[in-house]
Amino acid sequence: MERGQTLVLLGRSGSGKTTALRLINRLLEPTDGAIHLSGEDIRGVDAIALRRHIGYVIQDFGLLPHWTVEQNVSLVPRLLGWPREKQRARARELLEQVGLSPEIFGQRRPHQLSGGQRQRVAVARALAANPGLLLFDEPFGALDPLTRHEMQGQFCELRSRYDLASVFVTHDLLEALALGTRIAVLHSGKLEAMLSPDEFFDATTPVARAFLETLPVEFSSGRRR
Repeated sequence: MERGQTLVLLGRSGSGKTTALRLINRLLEPTDGAIHLSGEDIRGVDAIALRRHIGYVIQDFGLLPHWTVEQNVSLVPRLLGWPREKQRARARELLEQVGLSPEIFGQRRPHQLSGGQRQRVAVARALAANPGLLLFDEPFGALDPLTRHEMQGQFCELRSRYDLASVFVTHDLLEALALGTRIAVLHSGKLEAMLSPDEFFDATTPVARAFLETLPVEFSSGRRR
């Protein structure tokens, strides 16, 4: 996968999407096979060092409740030993990029934010140390439809701005079609199909066809509008 591309992992609950994602940053270890990042087998990389260079965004945000927003965004740069002023400057830059004024939100605690605002902070934190890869585990699933739509648009803007490679887990085909450059359909821990968004409409595999049947009526012609 190249920079600027997003691989979406799509499947039913229990299909192995999150398991596959966690294998990439070694939160889980494979029992067979190998995973390569930038041509290097990740088993030869220290797991903690690996995770500090991979951004990770989860559905329940994972923010530290007693830290300020600015401190949460600065977490990985702090662990990497960046000078304090550089940490702060990066945090403020990214808060601006995700639509949160650092003057207004920088010193707030997570409980003082809405769900959408907390997810914006989580995305900013994932970007803080200039990662080579971002992992998203159903990050927008708990948000209301309007906020979810806003976050999807912002994801595409940030992907373009920072030329990011990302892996994105979802069980929502509309989200997969909107965000993915490639869509991997998983079923019972196995890869059923690997398709571009346009190719998906001609899919013949069982799970892919089942997902197509969930699309709204305006998609009945078989192509996105």
